[in-house]
Amino acid sequence: MGGLERPCPQEGFLCQPVSLCAVFGSGTTLTVLGQPKSPPSVTLFPPSTEELSANKATLVCLISDFYPGSVTVVWKADGSTITHSVETTRASKQSNSKYAASSYLSLTGSDWKSKAVTAARSRTRELRVWAECS
Repeated sequence: MGGLERPCPQEGFLCQPVSLCAVFGSGTTLTVLGQPKSPPSVTLFPPSTEELSANKATLVCLISDFYPGSVTVVWKADGSTITHSVETTRASKQSNSKYAASSYLSLTGSDWKSKAVTAARSRTRELRVWAECS
């Protein structure tokens, strides 16, 4: 993983920049660079209080200003990959010729609260977001 972790403002959660990669094999992607590689800007948004009051929680990961436009987002909680209730958009080209994508993780409000409380107390039980080459 490239880049450094940086704390997000709410709930003690961490964001880590995604890695950019080419994919070979099934669904082969080859990118001929038309500009220098650019690491992404990553922002993690916590659920709203309105959503939490309905015992729901959606985390939004905004990934922007990266090049080339191939990225895979993997959500993990307590060291385990979360594969259900995840939706990630395809990368789209921005006006600056770099790319942006979003990823959404849906949890129950109680899952969010238990992980948020634990994350605030222990650095070994944090929800992190990053991407891995597939």
